[in-house]
Amino acid sequence: MARPISSKLKRESKTYRQALGAVVTQLRTGRTWSQETLAEKTGYSTTYVSGLEHGHRNPSLEMIQAIAQALGLRPSQLLAQAERKQAKR
Repeated sequence: MARPISSKLKRESKTYRQALGAVVTQLRTGRTWSQETLAEKTGYSTTYVSGLEHGHRNPSLEMIQAIAQALGLRPSQLLAQAERKQAKR
């Protein structure tokens, strides 16, 4: 059984990768999606999605595009949100 989705997950945003991961986590949990759901929608593994959300992965352009599309955004919108989050730190 999957764990409940918490909208209170906190992610670091010291680096741009961490900020992108924090934005993906925020958008995913706002839709009450699990990491498994996002992984299915993007075609990437749950482990890869988790690594991205924690700022451990450096996503390819293809992954950014897949995540943005799954979330109903353009890649530029996803990256702009990450840039704003990183700038606020």
